[in-house]
Amino acid sequence: MKTKSSVKRGGRTPNFWGRAKSKLTQGFKDKIYSQYYSEETLYIYCDCSMNGEGYRMSIACSYVQRGSVTVSSHIIDLPSDCRGKNIYGELEALLAGLKEFEQHIDRFNENVIIYSDVDHIDHIFSTQATFKIDSLMKQQKALIQLLNLKRSENPDLNISVEYLSIDFKNYNPFAKSAHNAARKLLNMPTSSFCR
Repeated sequence: MKTKSSVKRGGRTPNFWGRAKSKLTQGFKDKIYSQYYSEETLYIYCDCSMNGEGYRMSIACSYVQRGSVTVSSHIIDLPSDCRGKNIYGELEALLAGLKEFEQHIDRFNENVIIYSDVDHIDHIFSTQATFKIDSLMKQQKALIQLLNLKRSENPDLNISVEYLSIDFKNYNPFAKSAHNAARKLLNMPTSSFCR
């Protein structure tokens, strides 16, 4: 997916799906286009990728609004008690989205919606999820604190974290852009990274 730096209203509506477009419902496509061209809501799609051995992980966030998609990705360090645990990366991606979203908003934004495909994300933010692993417990606490902080720092913004259901994830170009960015970064040779 091309990342655009400015909104272009002229010309054709982008076809994010190629030939698969004909398989999709008009309602699904309308929702994607509504997010893509949204003036008042910043949509953030978060994802992670882990190597086969479970010791290296990358995260990515796609920021979507006003006919633009901006993607950021990072390699993360896994604590030893979270090796092989994908949930750590998913939560780390949410932390990145919460830390970075202010770089992508302006005075016209009213909403920030952050998507995660963790099916029990509501429980994590309501402290109902009980992790037995120390690093995950710390991460849950950090997420709740950061969300509350960002809400208090931005009282004019409605900031929410929502579950990205499988029916909206499939064929979603923005979810795919975050997934692909995380995967691409993870597949780069480790010598490419500066520490």
